[in-house]
Amino acid sequence: MKFNLKCDPLKVSKYLIIFHVVITSLAFIFITSVIYIEQSYFNRPFCFTQKCIKTFGLSFKDAFDFLEISLKLLFTSVTIFSIYFALRNYISATTAAKTTIHLTNLNTFKDYLISESKGENALNVKKIDILKWYNIIYPDSRFGELYVSETYKQKLSEINRLIDNSNSCFSGTSEEVSFFDYKQHQTQMINLLKTIGISLPRSPRNSFKDNERSVFSLINKINKEFCGHNNATLIKAQNYR
Repeated sequence: MKFNLKCDPLKVSKYLIIFHVVITSLAFIFITSVIYIEQSYFNRPFCFTQKCIKTFGLSFKDAFDFLEISLKLLFTSVTIFSIYFALRNYISATTAAKTTIHLTNLNTFKDYLISESKGENALNVKKIDILKWYNIIYPDSRFGELYVSETYKQKLSEINRLIDNSNSCFSGTSEEVSFFDYKQHQTQMINLLKTIGISLPRSPRNSFKDNERSVFSLINKINKEFCGHNNATLIKAQNYR
């Protein structure tokens, strides 16, 4: 047999307060009854003089002290529960807000990427792992933090270093063109782009160049739109052919 041990804290606190009030009331009645019987108040005539009231108060002092302590304990408990539920509601609201920020930004990123990729004829959006790219840019997005990661900036820098190296190997003269190994360049660029979720297939030299341009154009659009306030690096111009 399975028992459901999950309880609503609000209902539990409500029942505990009611229980406390009932127990306090019964205990107070019991104490006053004992004092009333021990002091034989049932045999005494009614008296409302100052002396009688003072004597009555001293006789039932223990009962009133007990009631005072119980009420203080009750008020303290209610205060603690109030603080607890206020904090709980704040945490829930904060968590919900962070989730909303995450999902809204992710969907905006996805829609923008798909929309812009349609304008790049040489780019197949199916070759892009959108979630991987997004998570590399915003690793703490689930916590409501939309700061561009240093890891993403580093990967962009690595792509730019490869572009710089390829540019430096190609000055435009026939004697130096041979120093540009486009096959090696393809391999390195494919591996770098794969780390941010973009799969670029190996292809003939001119086709790969077109694919590169489309990918770099999309990366720059994404960086300007979503990472501009974080000084994300843009992809440099490609002078190699």
